[in-house]
Amino acid sequence: MKSQSSQYADSNLKKIPNLKWLPWIGSAYFKNNQRLLIIGESQYAQGETAIAFIEDLARLNNIDFTRNAVLQTQLEKHYKHPALDNLLKAIFGNAPVNKEKLWEEIAFYNFVQRVMDYSSFDSKKTEQPTIADFDAGWKVFVEIVKILKPTDCIFIGVSAAMPFERMMDQLNIKRTNRISHDKIGNTNPISASIEIDRQTTNISFARHSSAYFSPEEWNPFLEKQHGEIIEKLKEKIL
Repeated sequence: MKSQSSQYADSNLKKIPNLKWLPWIGSAYFKNNQRLLIIGESQYAQGETAIAFIEDLARLNNIDFTRNAVLQTQLEKHYKHPALDNLLKAIFGNAPVNKEKLWEEIAFYNFVQRVMDYSSFDSKKTEQPTIADFDAGWKVFVEIVKILKPTDCIFIGVSAAMPFERMMDQLNIKRTNRISHDKIGNTNPISASIEIDRQTTNISFARHSSAYFSPEEWNPFLEKQHGEIIEKLKEKIL
């Protein structure tokens, strides 16, 4: 059963222009003074035939798709979600995580609010988000932050960071400049922060964790940027 806070959040989230998928919000998320929001990048529709592609697209167009994906991959374990699984290893290390407890405490959504075409029935497509997609994503992000009020955000992928300053200035959001940190592998981690409704949200951008990602290499950076909330979560989930 949803808490009153989650029900209130949902009613407001549904008012956000261009929000395609409702974020996963853990049942205990709003009970925490410090709150972690994980942000994925994109959703991909696949299909080796036109019919299969249309069916996959219909599944993706469900407003609850993100919530169903967390439920099916993280809790019911029907299939794997490599990006989330690898990022969680980078956040918490190799200690066994009680995922049922973890997903009660955190929130998650995907940044780009448009389905990417990865169909292969006439040719192999690998559509990628455009700058316009990331610009639109920042507009939605700001409205989500106003409702979910995360203290910490971790992005899966660094591409969304490119228009960060420009979009925050356009939206009149108080911000710091991006900091590009020393490379981890072949990717420079990025950090920044924003202030909305007198609350500071610390933001990190890590390499996309779906493949060619080393959780062990990324753990020190995430621990440094978000150590306080990570330790509080460890007390509940390890």
